[in-house]
Amino acid sequence: MSLRPTSRDWRLAAIDLRRGFAAWQIWFLLGMSDIRQRYKRSRFGQFWITFSMAIFIGGIGLVYSQLFNTAIDTYVPYLAVSYTVWVLISGIITESTTAFSSSAVYLRQDALPKTIFILRVLVRNSISFLHNVVLVPLVFLIFQVNPGFTWLLAFPGLVLLLAAAFLLALLLGVLSTRFRDLPQIVQNLVQMMFFVTPVMWQPDQMGRHMWLVVDFNPAAIFLRLVTEPMSGHVPPLSLYGYALAIIAVLAALVAPLFARFRARIVYWL
Repeated sequence: MSLRPTSRDWRLAAIDLRRGFAAWQIWFLLGMSDIRQRYKRSRFGQFWITFSMAIFIGGIGLVYSQLFNTAIDTYVPYLAVSYTVWVLISGIITESTTAFSSSAVYLRQDALPKTIFILRVLVRNSISFLHNVVLVPLVFLIFQVNPGFTWLLAFPGLVLLLAAAFLLALLLGVLSTRFRDLPQIVQNLVQMMFFVTPVMWQPDQMGRHMWLVVDFNPAAIFLRLVTEPMSGHVPPLSLYGYALAIIAVLAALVAPLFARFRARIVYWL
């Protein structure tokens, strides 16, 4: 059996992608429904997302500012921004591994575009991100942080992040449906990435001998594209170049994989 996609495979994959993005009502409503179901019958509902984040930032910020010997009015705003964006990144990565298997009931009943269920994961995590990000201005107000107009640069950074997240989620979604041990491997890798990505610690705390951890860590690159503008800093142009290069590599990996095995996903469920 050839692993190379045929022209028909490429055509059907392009149709799937086009139809998937066009069916925005489906993946948006599915993502919204997931959030509602998660907090069904809860008194505070979806705002438990925000409450949990606030408790974490307050507790960890107090302890780690002392541990790192950093002023609390500097560390807590940094933590609020970086951890909020990290939760978005890690949530998409881990949940993408079950994007198709958790949607088996839909895939077995109707020939829906497979990309709908990847976009469902992005919507679900983006909604959680919007609940969490409301804490950032509140923390900035408490600690008198003024990011200026550089926060507007967070939007192109977020677009690049979501573009890379879509491609990575599609890659992991297909592979995890075929290889059922992969979700556990990905979860462990995400936990490891958390400690080597500047979420709890700041990049300038890492000596130049560890520059690879900051400068060539894909998670750190996309994290910084969003967090630095939100904190009042302009990201260097090299970060955008690295991000575009990563997106190009992901696209080169995902495109033939999805084109060749898209039709087999439903048989792997």
